[in-house]
Amino acid sequence: MIEVTVILICVLLITIITFFGVKREHYRKKYQVFYSLPTPSPTLPLIGNCFLFYKFDYNLLKVFNLISEQVGNPCAINLPSRHYFTSCPEELKIILNHPDALEKSTLYDVFKIVFGKALLLESVPQWKKNRKLLSKGFNQKVLDGFVDTFYKISCNLNTKLQNNNSDLVYTFQKNSWDNFNENLFENTTNSLDEETNEFIDMITNGQHTMTHRVGNLIKMNDFLYKFTKDGKYLEGIMTRAKDFLQTIIVKYKKKSERDDQTNIEENTDLMKLPLLKLILAKTDDEYIKKELILFAAAATDTTAYSMAYTCILLAMHPAIQEKVYKEVINIVGKDEEITYNILPSLKYTEMAINEALRLLPVVPWIARKSTADIDLGTKVIPPNTDIHCFIFGTHRNEKFYPDPKKYDPDRFLPEEVAKRPQFAFLPFSRGPRNCLGWKYGMMAMKTTIANIVRNFHISTKYKSIDDMEFVSSIVMSPTHPLDCQFKIRK
Repeated sequence: MIEVTVILICVLLITIITFFGVKREHYRKKYQVFYSLPTPSPTLPLIGNCFLFYKFDYNLLKVFNLISEQVGNPCAINLPSRHYFTSCPEELKIILNHPDALEKSTLYDVFKIVFGKALLLESVPQWKKNRKLLSKGFNQKVLDGFVDTFYKISCNLNTKLQNNNSDLVYTFQKNSWDNFNENLFENTTNSLDEETNEFIDMITNGQHTMTHRVGNLIKMNDFLYKFTKDGKYLEGIMTRAKDFLQTIIVKYKKKSERDDQTNIEENTDLMKLPLLKLILAKTDDEYIKKELILFAAAATDTTAYSMAYTCILLAMHPAIQEKVYKEVINIVGKDEEITYNILPSLKYTEMAINEALRLLPVVPWIARKSTADIDLGTKVIPPNTDIHCFIFGTHRNEKFYPDPKKYDPDRFLPEEVAKRPQFAFLPFSRGPRNCLGWKYGMMAMKTTIANIVRNFHISTKYKSIDDMEFVSSIVMSPTHPLDCQFKIRK
């Protein structure tokens, strides 16, 4: 009896060993290319390549540029688990459209302390539900109704630019906030100016602080992070940001208390409601604040930096600036209002903005996580792998953009666009989980840039983009005040 038991145990052990051996061999063969990819050197015990973040003071742009230049692209990064890194348009098309690559990378967890379960970070099932609701606040009819505000606030901006005594980025941040505040909250008063300035500062400082968690084994732990100096600082930011938004929400509700919420819920066509009313009608106060912090940050920062970079590039290229000016004068006129039906005709203005977004993408990097195999043709990415999409590298690829550092809006002529892969240009990401407010941002930028250029000659001391230096956490921002002068056209 004992002999039979021993034989059975041996057979079982052999079977188990054989099973896992075959499975391991199959795994190695299936993901062989992925595990053969080059990685940055050295790879250290426990932290892998995380030391690169410390070395470059958490400037993600410098880290990823270094990896592309020294290791190649695509490649793998150990952070400390193995991550995939690519800027190849053909691969980005597969990844950003793939149903098993819709989850956000684990690196985005560092932002949850501020944004919670807002749209940017929500898991796929809840994201689909919320995206479906919130996208109704960005339909074309609602967006067209915002253009009057874009134009009015751009005229206020022009008055400020005449003085030209403020930091350019900050001036555009305030302009972008005013658009967001009036279009979403219907708030036209300036009683919160001091708090608004603080809120803008919190957005800028908060994102840098959150990024310093990446690759830090202690700071990546939410429990331990709460006791760190940075953790306490972010907690203070969140408290003040929520209080700021609560003041605005209460004011908005009082202004709109005549509206019957039951009517909004049951009878009103949701397709005609702007974003805030949709959120107020469907969700609780805590979610509202988290979502609004996200949308306010996105609307304020990304649009502001994009417009600032566009102005700098137009200033460096007077001939291109003159072409934009002539288009605006020919289509709109010198003093006429810029309206929603005019915007589609400002084609060269849009090309100039797109080229600025290509050359200086405000969001130079996004990341996803695979929940199943992602077959890229030449390789298969395993499940539970973080995938880094390096947009900056895509936009500077000589294969698709010859002389990539040159500012040339003609790259966006229809015949030129047709020559490139669709995913060679993705300033707002692409696929199902792209930026929800990209049309809002583009319409605001076109209105504002057109109104600036028809009123000012823009100049700068910079001769090329190499004269400027940038740092990237969530968005790509300059490390110094931008030099830009605005002289009234006569």
